Amino acid sequence: MAELENETVAPTEVDAPQQDAEALPGSKAWDKVVDKITYKGMVRNMPYLIFLALLAIIYIANNNHAIALVRAIDHKKKELKELRWRYMDLQSRLMYQTSESQLKLKTAELGLKPLKEPAFEIKIIHKPTEDK
Repeated sequence: MAELENETVAPTEVDAPQQDAEALPGSKAWDKVVDKITYKGMVRNMPYLIFLALLAIIYIANNNHAIALVRAIDHKKKELKELRWRYMDLQSRLMYQTSESQLKLKTAELGLKPLKEPAFEIKIIHKPTEDK
């Protein structure tokens, strides 16, 4: 036995790749990455890949929906601005048409004249009659 302890055993060619693989610290991690890329890895990870594809489709659809909403909002803002302009134009025309000077001109065409005296109120006082 003493002889076996003193003898040095040279590594064989079969043992050399195992020692090299064990010597590299990231080789097992690299094997896992390569295993995931292979056909078997793809088949095993198919649910995850389908989930990622579904998320990508939802993301794209959501983005397109958001763009459509922004366009619709811009269109509505332009329409609202135009309606405000119309409202203000009609309001200013109405105020002009109902001004006193314009009313005098329009009523003069009909033969009406403004009052020279202020208007007065006629009150009828009803006296109770005495019934016998």
